[in-house]
Amino acid sequence: MRRRRVWRGGLFAFGAGIAAAAAISSGCASSSATRAASAPAPAAAPGPEELAQARATSEFELGKDAALTGDFECARGHFQSAVDAVRPAGGPAVTGPMLGFSLDLYESIQRYEALAGATEEAGTSHGEVAPELADLEAPEATEAEITTAREAVASEPAIASDVPIVVNDAVLRVIAAFQSPALHDKIEAGLGRSGRYVPMIQRIFAEQGLPQDLAWIAFIESSFLPHARSNKAAHGIWQFMPRTGREYGLKSNGIIDERRDPEKATRAAAVYLAYLHELFDDWYLAMAAYNAGEGKIMRGIQRTGAKDFWQLAANRTAIRKQTKNYVPAFLASVLISKNPSHYGFDVAPAPPLEYDTVVLDRPVSLEHLAAGAQLTLDDLQDLNPELRLTVTPTQPEGYALKVPAGSHDAVLAAYADAPTAKPPSFKTYVAKKGDTLPRIAKRHGVSVASLAAANSLSTRSKVARGQEIMIPEKAVVASSRTKSGGAKAASSKTSSSTSSKSSSSKSKSSSTKIAQASTSSASKKAPAPKSQKSYRVRSGDTLYRIAVQHGVTVAEILAINSVGGVGIHPGDLLKIPPKK
Repeated sequence: MRRRRVWRGGLFAFGAGIAAAAAISSGCASSSATRAASAPAPAAAPGPEELAQARATSEFELGKDAALTGDFECARGHFQSAVDAVRPAGGPAVTGPMLGFSLDLYESIQRYEALAGATEEAGTSHGEVAPELADLEAPEATEAEITTAREAVASEPAIASDVPIVVNDAVLRVIAAFQSPALHDKIEAGLGRSGRYVPMIQRIFAEQGLPQDLAWIAFIESSFLPHARSNKAAHGIWQFMPRTGREYGLKSNGIIDERRDPEKATRAAAVYLAYLHELFDDWYLAMAAYNAGEGKIMRGIQRTGAKDFWQLAANRTAIRKQTKNYVPAFLASVLISKNPSHYGFDVAPAPPLEYDTVVLDRPVSLEHLAAGAQLTLDDLQDLNPELRLTVTPTQPEGYALKVPAGSHDAVLAAYADAPTAKPPSFKTYVAKKGDTLPRIAKRHGVSVASLAAANSLSTRSKVARGQEIMIPEKAVVASSRTKSGGAKAASSKTSSSTSSKSSSSKSKSSSTKIAQASTSSASKKAPAPKSQKSYRVRSGDTLYRIAVQHGVTVAEILAINSVGGVGIHPGDLLKIPPKK
């Protein structure tokens, strides 16, 4: 992942002007008047670019002041004017020095846009910890237990970690809680499960340039349970909320929920964590935002003037107690993971997941595949936790089914004999202002429960304008005894250390006939040239966030789109340039 330059100084500096903002009215007119009255006169006649930058800076400051006082509608107007000053809607692409200024402007704007972010489904686990670790919401430990934990840490050799390690009373309290009878066995079990997933997570994080010890965030989120689900509808080992999962490319409908796929969710978590680190320039604040949502952490910082996570956590009301304990729990996990036996845990890590991948170009029943390949249904469901049904989905590029290592030939043979199944069908509805799940369900003649289930939501979840809702249509999962003519599949062996190859081979090999499966012709094809793709704007999107999600810059998006400032709206179609 390319690292983006973050503006550190000048008028765009994050947190500047907080005291001044407190004295400014939340009304746009009064805010503008206050700033305009104090603006100094230019010393000399500036050129066109200097005028544009001065106007953009002035509008940005007005927008920042409005955001800090809670007037987000006013803030968005000023931010739009700031960007219009640099690049009017429909105007030519920004070049030269203005390109760097424009990117800095966007990166600064998105920090203050986070203040207005939706709170219903912000972040991942909505300020909660893993269901297995619920006692960490308020870890209890006696002074004697904390002293024992302190002695254990002090007697440990120097800890090598690629994230900052702080040991204070908050961290020691969590270590003591982990060692307590209430949590000891659960922690030990989670440490054992970590062996299945940590190698894969660390490989992906290394690819993305992230600290590898961030893998232990997943331990606090889910105790490495792929089917973990919070009562706020967060799913998977990374506990993505529905909205955040959608924003980072994780599909969720009545057939599949990619938040529960460990590798896909890890890739999404890597992008989200990188975004949060760019936002806060601090891993502890990024972790807190991963748990609670960036808007909540941003507002806490602005309200308290806190300079770091520990100052924020020291404030009694700035963040919830679960989030206050989140970073200490992460640090305790990293310390213990380096030497479990030193802290009283007898851990035999599970071996890393190893599996083969078979790409299916038509839906089939898992029961048919399991029976034909002499496997059990549990074998397939354990490797494919994203499947919500026992029928594989229909996808244009084929569906990559993970199968036990060494079984790919048997599964291919079973696939050839398996009848085509008919999965439930869905249609997509884009929510309008004022929509609710009951209202949408009534309009489409389905139950609220089935609508919520199809979208991995609770029946009480709110619906945002522009949100895509999957509407289940009446269809029964069935099988036809007529085999699909010329059934096709392809396979590739993989393991937790090499499974990233499966995604790239998936689209190439779905048309390879079974007779050719052992020598996939797709591998002989020249790689397709990188091409421009499109992205449909969702509720809550910003241009910076879309850029981070697709591995490009805001400037690159602006260069091929006629965007009026930051005025993107749900439903807009943006062209996304290819990664370089």
